[in-house]
Amino acid sequence: MRKLLISSHKSLVLSITVILTVFCANLSCARTVTDEIGRSVTMPAAPKRIVSLAPGITETLYELGLEDKIVGVTSYCDWPARARQKPRIGGFTNPSLEKIVSLKPDLIIATADGNRKDTVDQLARLGLPVYVTNPSDTDRILNSILHIGEITDQASVAKRLVAKLRKRLDNIAGQIRNKKRPRVFFQIGLEPVITAGRGTLISEVIDRAGGINIAGLDTARYPRYSAEGIMAGSPDIILFAPMANDKEFAAVKSYWQKLAQIPAIKNKKIYLIDTDLISRASPRIFDAIETMALIFHPEIKIPHR
Repeated sequence: MRKLLISSHKSLVLSITVILTVFCANLSCARTVTDEIGRSVTMPAAPKRIVSLAPGITETLYELGLEDKIVGVTSYCDWPARARQKPRIGGFTNPSLEKIVSLKPDLIIATADGNRKDTVDQLARLGLPVYVTNPSDTDRILNSILHIGEITDQASVAKRLVAKLRKRLDNIAGQIRNKKRPRVFFQIGLEPVITAGRGTLISEVIDRAGGINIAGLDTARYPRYSAEGIMAGSPDIILFAPMANDKEFAAVKSYWQKLAQIPAIKNKKIYLIDTDLISRASPRIFDAIETMALIFHPEIKIPHR
């Protein structure tokens, strides 16, 4: 009788295992994870239909080799170029919930810096799994890459990517360690002139690249600066990131020529920076750091360039 019970128990365990294996293979076993703002999210172990709610997320998904699993992106997702061929779900601040639902996603990835909480809550109430990232600085961008890799079954790819990106950061840090840092003014738009203050990704990128953000101690994240304020900061280098309606670099140069006493203008040190490169929390932010580092310290070496 004992042997019969043991045999029956083993058969039951085997049957349950087989059933679970088949169930998982067909429906993708669900798991619960905690996203980057502390929410519990239940999702498939290996999502097959992913919707991205921000350009930086889309870029990260492509870097992780997940192109075939992306079924929806925002109208601002334009890199790599292939992303423009994906179904559009609207802007990242006002996406179409109806369009998202129609795509039947088994995972939606959002960002705390850009996507509205109401959007996330509404999608969650519809029963859709929404994982929220919070990549507010370069270290958190690296962590977000790892997290996205984990939840999309691409953990090993994400680890290799992060290791390469950290190596690139270390290369720059080692070369600029004992160098004099230029004073930098980062201009966003022209009317009014806005810059990036303390706690912004742009300010940190300037620091990582070996510069000093003259607005780095400003309590406002994106303060307006007068001509007098800029002159007081005496920047050695001016970086300009055009807004969507302000693409005329000539107009910017004309503005700065009125402030000819600033060191950056005297020495013709005003440079155009790709707005998307500097503003998106994705692996390309490390391209931005290297681009700036070469502007600040043209003598350093960037191996892959």
